[in-house]
Amino acid sequence: RFPTKLHIILSIAENEGFDDIVSWQAHGRCFSVRKKQEFVDKILSSYFGQSKIASFQRQLSMYGFLRLTQGPDRGCYYHELFLKHKLYLCQDIMRAGVNGNVVKRRVDPK
Repeated sequence: RFPTKLHIILSIAENEGFDDIVSWQAHGRCFSVRKKQEFVDKILSSYFGQSKIASFQRQLSMYGFLRLTQGPDRGCYYHELFLKHKLYLCQDIMRAGVNGNVVKRRVDPK
């Protein structure tokens, strides 16, 4: 799922040295895309199969991420359950449907 994959990519970026392109903020409560074109060329195409930043931003929006517009984290993306070192919280981030309703996870009938 999108939030889990994004969380893993942020960890990879930090570990493999491309955190100058995308990275967590120091406090670990939001992340920033620092170099949009390099993000599109190197990360979106490789990890998400997308070629437009607008598609990535739409995915963020559908999962309830907010783009911060004020303060020191201005321009960063935030979700209350998307926290550095807490990958397990991503499973509780739900995708909104086209009409804004939350899409429930499928329950295994077994």
